[in-house]
Amino acid sequence: MKNKINVLLTSVGSTTAISVIKGLNKQTKHEITIFGTDIFIENDIAGSKFCDKFFNVPPATQETDYISKLSDIIKNESIDILIPINDIELEIIAKNKNAFKNTFVLLSSYETIITCNDKLKTYEFFNKFNIPTLKTLFLEDINNIPNIILRNEFKYPFIVKPRGGVSSRNVYEIRNFEENVLIRRLKDPLLQEKGYGEEYTIDIFGDGERLISAVPRKRIETRSGISYKGKTVRNKILIKYSEIIYRKLKFIGPANLQCFVKGDDVKFFDINPRFSGSLPLTIESGINTPLLALQIVSGQQLTPITNFKIVQMCRYWDEVFYD
Repeated sequence: MKNKINVLLTSVGSTTAISVIKGLNKQTKHEITIFGTDIFIENDIAGSKFCDKFFNVPPATQETDYISKLSDIIKNESIDILIPINDIELEIIAKNKNAFKNTFVLLSSYETIITCNDKLKTYEFFNKFNIPTLKTLFLEDINNIPNIILRNEFKYPFIVKPRGGVSSRNVYEIRNFEENVLIRRLKDPLLQEKGYGEEYTIDIFGDGERLISAVPRKRIETRSGISYKGKTVRNKILIKYSEIIYRKLKFIGPANLQCFVKGDDVKFFDINPRFSGSLPLTIESGINTPLLALQIVSGQQLTPITNFKIVQMCRYWDEVFYD
């Protein structure tokens, strides 16, 4: 069993990356060295403070330079596992997995990433496998909205978001005709019926063959798409749907599923093939998924985990300083 593990995390300026680092530091079974990257310089982000070594990299949209820089870091620092964090990076890294032959990339297949990142494909995936979802329509012509409303395909209020969404950016609730103007801000906008009930995220983790864990958690309060108050919940229906979704997409490592629950009615609306920003709640419930990633790298056989604690999380601000 490999005990000393070099970990490379991308986008360490993000809440999600810091959440993963918390999980890595919480475990005591492996001796780890954490390397981090970000498009911002070291003193412009908090996450670099929690890395043993930090690297500034070009944006993933500059694909050739970005992949070359990651490859150099992996080679020079003998990286054992690469953990991509940012939605934009996932597709680029998945497409170039062959460039990282000397490290384990904790990332699902390119096809799975595309299915999740393209929100229209996500909607089509839900429909194909009879997973309850919110009605969604790709808007090719913004001037067609009045006709869509008249045909009763959608009614106010509804949600508009970009087809290639990143976190919860550029997501608007359209409450009346006058607010249709907001749709013009988006490239390739999707219309989606408004979901009602309590919002849940299910943190899941798989080894590519089996679903290892699924932890539903209620999002009590959110800010900028990230849960600030939440509670883990044992919901057999959500875990059952998590198993169905996993069998079809075969995630390698983490993913998080989002849905609304109102009584017995469940409506899924999003899949993110990465760790979530509120991962500390899942870790505190007893399932440390970053540790599971280390166990894969060390050659251990993972065993499905079905038991976890019911725990509630309330978050607060903290600071780091640079001289």
